[in-house]
Amino acid sequence: MLQEIEELSPTKRKLKINIPQDVIQSESDSAYNQIRSTVKIPGFRQGKVPQAILVKKFAKDVEAQIIEKVVPEYYMKAIKEADVEPVSYPNIDDKLVITPDQPLSFSVTVEIKPVIENLSIDNIMLKEKLVVVEDKEIDKALNSMREAKALFAVSEDELKEGDMAIVDSEGYIDNELKEEMTYKEFPFLLGSQEMPKEFGDALTGKKKGETAEAKINIEADNPNKTIAGKEILFKITVKETKKKHIPPLDDDFAKESDCETVEELKKKVHENISSWKKDQNNLEYKKDILNELLTRHDFAVPESMVKGEIESIIEREQQEATRKGLPVKSQDELTKENETVARDNIKSVILLETIGKKEKIQVSDEEVKHAINEIAARNNLKPEEVTKLYAVREGSMEALKSRLFADKVLDYILEKSTIEKS
Repeated sequence: MLQEIEELSPTKRKLKINIPQDVIQSESDSAYNQIRSTVKIPGFRQGKVPQAILVKKFAKDVEAQIIEKVVPEYYMKAIKEADVEPVSYPNIDDKLVITPDQPLSFSVTVEIKPVIENLSIDNIMLKEKLVVVEDKEIDKALNSMREAKALFAVSEDELKEGDMAIVDSEGYIDNELKEEMTYKEFPFLLGSQEMPKEFGDALTGKKKGETAEAKINIEADNPNKTIAGKEILFKITVKETKKKHIPPLDDDFAKESDCETVEELKKKVHENISSWKKDQNNLEYKKDILNELLTRHDFAVPESMVKGEIESIIEREQQEATRKGLPVKSQDELTKENETVARDNIKSVILLETIGKKEKIQVSDEEVKHAINEIAARNNLKPEEVTKLYAVREGSMEALKSRLFADKVLDYILEKSTIEKS
């Protein structure tokens, strides 16, 4: 049972817990009776071994068994009685030792989320973010749609940027053919980033059946030690040339996008861009709201939560650097760079959680299901695949539910905020 609560800081509490002697004795008797019924000791019948013999032989095991069972049980009772919600595993301050005919007393230190005094979400002023869709944005979107439906047709013309060449290519280093750099009927788009510029330059102006050579110097710090600092000679044969044919922007093209006319398609594209910009503006409004909340409320946060957030940020940044082939910064360097961001992230989580509880905001199972269906549709997946993805990546659907909760709280605050006209 809980004997005493001591406030060490806004985010730390020390709980003094007492487990009554009769509970310890009962667990001890039960453990020894179980041992007596199963253990075989020479000179004694099974089930008749004296208590003193059992104590001498199994005291440490029994003590460990009792502690393992009753300490977590009474810790949870004390947490409930103290009305605190720990954010990390407790730190047991005392050495747990059972003394005959004595209660077991010990203290634990737990980290908790702070109580935010004078919570304020009223009178938040936001600067209006206008939604303007320019003609060039519509044209760019339409051109992208046409590019996506472009087809390549065989041609006898000379190759130029945007054309496709089907090539056989052999790679040589120091006049030695490298099989791993040899390709057959490789489709190469001139002007793309798939190969170095020298490769495309060598093909420009060539026709079917013609040959070309491209020399490419590889940087000395290239992670592939086989080619680092080397010059690669590519001997290329053009097997076929293809021209890109982009469909015209006409009513037939519009019909492929479920519109009757080009004008109707343009209107649809305008609405899509406008909707996207409104969503982006809402994200910016919510960032502004979080910044205002952080400015208004200054409070301590549990260090274990900050540490966990820093570790998550570092892992993401290191993975991103590796993916892009960039130098990976050290743990210490990344920790210093991200400590303030991590602390603000945790403050934001605690603020939104506190506001959500106060305003009785909840996320229903139906809302989670709707979100899963939206994610699935957006990524061309099945809903069950999205669920599995979260289970593997996040451990459970609670991560998605937490994000939905935070967004719902921010929507609530946004509705109460004042947007000043520009």
